[in-house]
Amino acid sequence: MTMQTPTLLGEGLFLVSFWKPLILFVPLVGWLWVISRIYDKHAARFHLARTTWNAIHLSIGLIALLAALAIPMKSEAAFWIGLGVMIALLAADLVAYAVIANKDERVPEEFHIKFTTIFERMSKAREEKAAAKRAGKVELVIKGPDKTALPVPERDTPEFEVRIIAETLALRGMGMRASQTDIQPGKDGAYAVSFLVDGVRQPGETIPGALAVRAIDLWKSAAKLDVNDRRRKLSGDVLIEQADTKTRTRIIASGTQGGMRLTMIFDPEKAVRRKAADLGLLDNQFAELKAIAEDRQGVVLLAAPPDMGRTTTLYSVLKLHDAYTQNVQTVEMEPQDALEGIRQNPFTQEGEGPDYATFVRSILRRDPQVVGVAEMPDEQTAKEIARADHERTRTYLSLRTDNIVTAIQAWVKAVGDAEAATKCLHGALAQKLLRKLCVNCRVAYQPSADMLKKLGLPADKPRQLFKKGGQVLIKNKPEVCPVCHGIGYVGQEGIFEVLKIDKPERDLIKAGNYNGLRAEMRKRQQPSIQLAALKKLLDGITSVDELSRVTGGTEGAGAPKPAAAATPGAAAPKPPGPAPKTPATPAR
Repeated sequence: MTMQTPTLLGEGLFLVSFWKPLILFVPLVGWLWVISRIYDKHAARFHLARTTWNAIHLSIGLIALLAALAIPMKSEAAFWIGLGVMIALLAADLVAYAVIANKDERVPEEFHIKFTTIFERMSKAREEKAAAKRAGKVELVIKGPDKTALPVPERDTPEFEVRIIAETLALRGMGMRASQTDIQPGKDGAYAVSFLVDGVRQPGETIPGALAVRAIDLWKSAAKLDVNDRRRKLSGDVLIEQADTKTRTRIIASGTQGGMRLTMIFDPEKAVRRKAADLGLLDNQFAELKAIAEDRQGVVLLAAPPDMGRTTTLYSVLKLHDAYTQNVQTVEMEPQDALEGIRQNPFTQEGEGPDYATFVRSILRRDPQVVGVAEMPDEQTAKEIARADHERTRTYLSLRTDNIVTAIQAWVKAVGDAEAATKCLHGALAQKLLRKLCVNCRVAYQPSADMLKKLGLPADKPRQLFKKGGQVLIKNKPEVCPVCHGIGYVGQEGIFEVLKIDKPERDLIKAGNYNGLRAEMRKRQQPSIQLAALKKLLDGITSVDELSRVTGGTEGAGAPKPAAAATPGAAAPKPPGPAPKTPATPAR
């Protein structure tokens, strides 16, 4: 008994040698990688009885492992025999699937299983894993139009510093709820960063020129834009992923006199998606707009200053028409969103191709029932619209003007014939955007009699207004408001004036009597932009400061000054010129 103890101990030591389980798991792990990363996805893609095949793979894997362990291991040779049996069974499983799948008619030849391809993918996976270990830690995954993620540079390299700067541009903007981040040449060779938050520019930090240009090139590269083209306006989309959040971002790069300029627009499609009922129209204004839409004839002007929601309103008004029962189309220089059921016609000037006005005419001659024209870059465009068949087609024309009167004046001047311009005019809408007070930190107060007088409100009636705060009390200590980040405002809402134009209004416009046109609006109880803003002030939606910023002052806000040209034939105020052909940043 004593003599057998060393023998049994030796056998025990042999069976539990640490390296033997490791050797057994090497082929098993490789087989599992191929099954899970390649075969399973291949079977799912071509509908090759994925569940059945997975059951077969697991069964063979279990048999192979049991075979390796079942063979008595009293000698080292027995261990290697068991290992060989396991490898043979696993290899047979891989070969069997490849042969059967390659013969299946559902699998195109270019997708046949090839073992050389498998080895290449395994090698690539090892390289990517090693590269990931060497790479620095970043917060964002940046994917281009082809869904490929931008590689992360290694730590302690100049490229990694540029990546961090590029990510900071996006992170700061998204953290501030900005609709866009801009970086452009500033003073002393540096580049200035700014953020557009609720329509108001917020300054950011400055970046050394060389690093800023490389950060711009990184974003251009991610969007698959020509990095070497530093003059033309280029645009492309990237997808920014942070944890569970995905943000579609439009990259717009262009050359300026001082250097490169980059604009990053976050979720551009989401920014222009809003129902007409949610634009901010007052009840009677929304009723007037629906009456205009139901008319389905003539020209309707949609006016707003740049970056004041023109595109959003155009899209929302077009959605008042049923695109599945009517032929609804658009003419746009740069579509901001895909409109369901609506045919969008983007205009691009190429070589000897048609100009914008000719392109608009060609669309109008296709007998659409509703057309939205997003720009009026020249007078010829207005002339082509005025000559269209207005009994069969409703045309919405978007203009960059401040109010209904200036929009109508710009339209009449561009057409060049007051009779033709007014004959087809069936409606007009003008708008601006004002910021909404942050309800988490806004401050209530009683306005003075002098302020009420400036607002055109009776001073003897007590009222409660609100102003921006920016701070809240946390444990009895003032802290920056976590909702608005100290700005005092969150979000924007439209203020409008809407007018359905019939024969009496056409006669006033033809005579140049814009005072009379304003009087007609008041008679029909259609509020002006100033009165709409005042209503939102009294409702606690906005502040006096914001009303003043957007409408140009509080003096007489309750009773806006009439337009010039009070009598027929009097000189009308000079309307603004046509909008430029290619805006620096798409207006939304």
